[in-house]
Order: sequence, then C-alpha cells, then structure tokens
Amino acid sequence: MKNFVDFNNFWDKKIKLIEDIQLKYDLNKTSFSKFDNIEFYDLTFTSYDNSVIYAKYIKNIKYRKLYPQKNIPVLFYFHGYPASSRNWLEKSTFASLGYDVVAIDFRNQGGKSKDSSNSAPSVFGHLTVGLDENIENMIFYKNILDSLILSKIVSSFGDINEKEIVSFGASQGGAFSIIFSALNKNVTKCISLYPFLANFKNIYEKDNRKNAYGELTHHGRWFNTTGKNTENFLNNLYYLETINFAKNLKCSVLFGITNLDEDCPKKTQEKIYNEITSRKKACIYKKYYHENIPNFNDEIVNFLLGVE
Repeated sequence: MKNFVDFNNFWDKKIKLIEDIQLKYDLNKTSFSKFDNIEFYDLTFTSYDNSVIYAKYIKNIKYRKLYPQKNIPVLFYFHGYPASSRNWLEKSTFASLGYDVVAIDFRNQGGKSKDSSNSAPSVFGHLTVGLDENIENMIFYKNILDSLILSKIVSSFGDINEKEIVSFGASQGGAFSIIFSALNKNVTKCISLYPFLANFKNIYEKDNRKNAYGELTHHGRWFNTTGKNTENFLNNLYYLETINFAKNLKCSVLFGITNLDEDCPKKTQEKIYNEITSRKKACIYKKYYHENIPNFNDEIVNFLLGVE
C-alpha cells in the first residue's frame, strides 16, 4: 500500500504541472446578464489533456463600485455527485457577501464539461472509471486538475484577490472543497458538508449498494470477484482520499456532520474532520440525513462574515 509521503510527492508533482500549463480559456457574458450590480459569464477552458471544461463565473460589480481600490475575493463552489453547477441563483447569494463566484461542472456528469476520451456522460460510475488502471485514467483525478487550472485562470484576472479564496461544497462538493483547499495555498476558508470520497478501504469491505459508494460494491461483484485486484485499485483510490487531503489543510474550516447520513456515513465524516489540524469548527446535526440543512446555511454566512 502507498503511504502519506507517496501521496504528498505525487500531488506536489501535479501542482508543478499545473504551474507550467499555458492557459486557454474563453469568457463570455450571458444573454441574461443585464444588471447593474452583478454580471454572469460562461467560462470554458482547455484542460491539460485537451478536454473542454465549463464553469459559471459571477462577477460582483456592486462590490467593485463600492471599493474600487480593493481586489475581489473569490468563492469556488463545488457541486454534488452526480450533478452540475446547477442554477445561477444559488451562487448569486454568495456575491451578496462580497465575493466573485466560480462553479465548475465536473466531467461527464450533469453539466457541460466533457472528458476528452470517447466516453459519454453518465448518471453514475465516475468513481470506478479507470479504477483498475492508472490513477491518471481516473475521472476524479482529472477533475482535481481541472479545478486547479480553473483557479489559475480566475487568479489571473486583474482585479481578483488571489490571496483570499474560499471553497464551498457538500458531498462530492464537500470532498472537493477540502481537496482544493489542501492543494491551493491561497485558500483562506474551507466549507465542507458531509464530504464524499473517503475511508475507501473500510467502505469497500462493507455492503454499500444503497449509498454513494455503491459503485465500489458493484465493481467488486462484477470485476473483482476473487479480490485479486483490490490492492491495486485501493492504491489508486489512496490518491483521491479526502482524509489524506484533510491532513494538509492550513486554512480555517467549517465542517458539517450529519448523524443519520446513509450516503456518506457519519463515521467517515468524523474520520475526515479528526485529521484536520488547522482552525476548525464542527456543526453536528443529529436528526439530519444527506440533505439540505438550513441551520448550516446560517453558519456559512457567519463563517464568511467572520462572526464567531
């Protein structure tokens, strides 16, 4: 099995790869962007493997008018699995708190981003794409690099404060909020609700056909009947392990835990949280499943505004 030194060395090399990449992107204002205080843009870029990736970009015009000498902080929004960046309205609420907002569509899920391979978008199965091959064939690995390239693009905008970045997400998005924050030293605040992509070894040993990790159970039943490939694909999953990324967090973290969660089990959420050594706050919701939590939304507002 791989160890944490291998993990850090692997991602250090990938960060250097992103640092050297030439940025290729298009930024186009949407047809409905007709407001004085906010602008909406479609952002598409060419990733490291020539895949075309899409993201929503919301530009806070009001904040720029009020504080013309101040660069704008940015919030990166990561969506759940399997889905897309969804509607513009939800993201616009963060702009009211003084942020520009960026929301990526992950490859081949419910949005506009397409993997450069011939594989078509699908509802599920992304966790096991390339699982028995090389880590670099796995679509979640590719999504991580996409998010880093997107960060580099947005940070290149002239009036952006690249030293004040916030990450936000729930479930898959909660995992990516942690992953992104661990790999981007400019993230100052990380918000994660019941994060996905963790505790793979223990999850695989259990029957999880009814939750978000069900793909691993079905993969084992169909393609790893005798268990001979287990060590190989667990080595690949080690590099996607949210618990490992959590160990490297340096920013402040707001973390939501749901006791009754059947998709991302409470014990797995707690394993991630316990590995965080930076400043952190856990909000535990005893009677909630994998769902929207209004009280956590209030915690987010306080966290972003610096209210204790």
